[in-house]
Amino acid sequence: MVRHRDDLLPPELLDGLKDLEWVGDLVARGLGSGIHRSPFVGRGEDFERHRPYQQGDDLRHLDWRLMARSDRLYVRRYRETSNLRTTLVVDATPSMAFPEDGSVTKLRFAVLLAAALGRLARDVGDLPGLAVTGGQTANFLPPRPGREAWHALLHTLTHLTAGEPGSLAPTLHRVGQRVSAGGRVVILSDFLEEDDGAKVVSEASHLRARGDEVTAIRILSPEELGEGEKEDALYRDPEDPAVEIPGDPARDPAYQDRLTAYYGALSQRMGNAGIHWWEARTTDPLLPLLRRWLRDPGAGS
Repeated sequence: MVRHRDDLLPPELLDGLKDLEWVGDLVARGLGSGIHRSPFVGRGEDFERHRPYQQGDDLRHLDWRLMARSDRLYVRRYRETSNLRTTLVVDATPSMAFPEDGSVTKLRFAVLLAAALGRLARDVGDLPGLAVTGGQTANFLPPRPGREAWHALLHTLTHLTAGEPGSLAPTLHRVGQRVSAGGRVVILSDFLEEDDGAKVVSEASHLRARGDEVTAIRILSPEELGEGEKEDALYRDPEDPAVEIPGDPARDPAYQDRLTAYYGALSQRMGNAGIHWWEARTTDPLLPLLRRWLRDPGAGS
């Protein structure tokens, strides 16, 4: 059977809706019943399956009998039944406003994805919250129950625009201070950091070490990945994101090498800390991405 593009929910379709609650509803219907499960290793009583141990996992969930048989460390994975906290960290720094050609920007893609993830969290009884880096105003909405809190989150996302430069690290630190441990943190960003992401990895590692499930979703446009039309423009060098340089990524092997090296090193450091690393393009349909993530958050894209 051939899928129509609206069955996959391409970003340009969702962007045209404007109403983020509709976006969440479409995603929920598109995923269908039975897939809205919280992928936590948590405190629930409904055992789901085993998965390999990762740094930062709660040692109480280790299956010692399975280790004795296999000589490998595995943790028991449960379907979470309590109200766990899901904090969505959205990068609204200037680099997220790219591209400027009228297509879906990295920030808009992050907003659409955050609205969908927030809706899915609510569907399984989790409490969604929001933390913003950059943006015209500083926003931090701790995970709370109720329609009022949900509408406040959607309102903030709806009016979110790119603001001042900044790092994700202070925002992640604030999440660690303001949100209790044992929840989920999802970071939506292009991860262009002046220190090659060292502080971000450090703060994310602290969250992971205290028992949070941390997922980093790197968002880039096809143009940045050298997959767009071949034309000269101003781009940000991943080794120095404060500097704009003229170039054509699609025809510049040196740029591609720097990009691959930057994100390769960053994703490896994230993985070593037990942080799930996913990658998305601003043109990627949401449903396939979300299906893969819900089935196995640790698999990566």
